[in-house]
Amino acid sequence: MKLALLHHQIIRGTGVETFLIEFARRLVAAGHEITCITTLTTPEIGASLPVRWELLPRVRASATMRMWHFNRLAPRAAVQAGVNLSIGFGRTCAQDIHRNGTGCHRLYGNLLPLWQRFSVRHLYELHLERRLYTGRTTRSLVTSSARVAAQLQGVYRSSGERFHVLAPPVETELFKPAENRAATRDLLCRKLETDAAKPVLLFVSLSHRRRGLEPLLEAMRQVDATLWIAGKGLNARQYDFIQRHGLAAKVRVVPVTTSLVELYQSADWLVHPTQYDAFSMTVLQGMACGLPGIVSVMDGAVDHVRNDENGLMLYHPAQPPELAARIQHALALGQRAWQSISEVARDTALTLTWERHLQEWQALLDEPKERLFDP
Repeated sequence: MKLALLHHQIIRGTGVETFLIEFARRLVAAGHEITCITTLTTPEIGASLPVRWELLPRVRASATMRMWHFNRLAPRAAVQAGVNLSIGFGRTCAQDIHRNGTGCHRLYGNLLPLWQRFSVRHLYELHLERRLYTGRTTRSLVTSSARVAAQLQGVYRSSGERFHVLAPPVETELFKPAENRAATRDLLCRKLETDAAKPVLLFVSLSHRRRGLEPLLEAMRQVDATLWIAGKGLNARQYDFIQRHGLAAKVRVVPVTTSLVELYQSADWLVHPTQYDAFSMTVLQGMACGLPGIVSVMDGAVDHVRNDENGLMLYHPAQPPELAARIQHALALGQRAWQSISEVARDTALTLTWERHLQEWQALLDEPKERLFDP
């Protein structure tokens, strides 16, 4: 089948772009002919992906103007490329299938600072999202979780028949438990100057405000454990909070050179008190490594969490007392209970393979086509 993949840039950046690159590679391996329609890629990706490239003009203007321009040109380019189906991944309103990788922008926008909520870019993104989910220019809408599908249907009154939930795959050959967890954990604890006798909590984030670092630091005042913070460094206010409340001995900011897999393999619990995430791959990657999570219900990945079976749900992530109580509950579990939860977490992730994901996509691609837009 001839397929067009639409996204304004195809580089190694966000989770959406990382998924798109691997998705394109595997579609080609499955026998599909792929055309990537974009305005920007890199020589490395261009040379490594065996696809046809359609590079549209990248206007020298604001991000908002570039969104407008790509949304206008990309659907036409897909028609002109002579493909059977087009799949959009970003702020495009007209394609056969749209794959949502960022959740409901209207809900996410409620977490932005006031000045950003009224920025031209944010308001235009809301406009495009409304057109996508209330219009009839896209046949099928794909989300990574039932939670996000429900949010979009509730906000925009979209028909549920157009939605398909396809959970993202996880690389279980890369993300897997350590062969000798005790040795791996002891080595990493020494490297990070952490007391190996104490339980270790792992927080992974590139957006600390949205991912809930502040309530987590507040909760740590009541928790006897070590917190590893991986991803982004701390700002002055966060460092000041740690110092003022005597948390310096409990908190470690992990160097960027440290392997994320080793962190998953060595920690005892992933703590994920996010205020909003469409689907954090951090949760699945940790589970694949046998690391159970304390996961906010505001993350679509919670679809795969079952309380006290393969992890714990966090119902009010912004409330430090509840967060502290959930962490204390997790730490009070004995080794046998933790081991059982760890094994079920790994088994859960093992079902979310690329093979299964592509089969689900193939079933969607094979549905009778009804192009609803006029290029």
